Amino acid sequence: MPLFSSYHQWTDRRRLVHMPVFPGYVFVRITVTPAMRSAVLRTPGVCCFVGVRGVGVSIPDAQIESIQTILERGIPFDSHPFLSIGQKVRIRGGSLDGLEGVLEAKNGDQSLVVSVELIQRSLAVRVAGYRVEAA
Repeated sequence: MPLFSSYHQWTDRRRLVHMPVFPGYVFVRITVTPAMRSAVLRTPGVCCFVGVRGVGVSIPDAQIESIQTILERGIPFDSHPFLSIGQKVRIRGGSLDGLEGVLEAKNGDQSLVVSVELIQRSLAVRVAGYRVEAA
């Protein structure tokens, strides 16, 4: 389960908490056998696999690696509504070199939206200062 850190303010204290990037989802890499499926489904809190009729569908490695790159490098991001339309782009140079996603303009700022299509969740990273090219 990918996590990010954020400060939360309560009336009496402020704490650094770790929050899921995609609440309600856990990613697993398993060999698809009835025994492995059953073991995952018996895990407390797990209700089903995401896919057609509860049969899990693989998320492409490139999408998982893009999310990992953003989190490992500490790049600021915002949760973003899933996009199914728009131009795919790739960042060239800098700490996000090679990262692919959909380019979007929001309030005058350009963002690269990295999507996990299967669960229809996305992250938006500001691309100001990066060189962006069509993918």
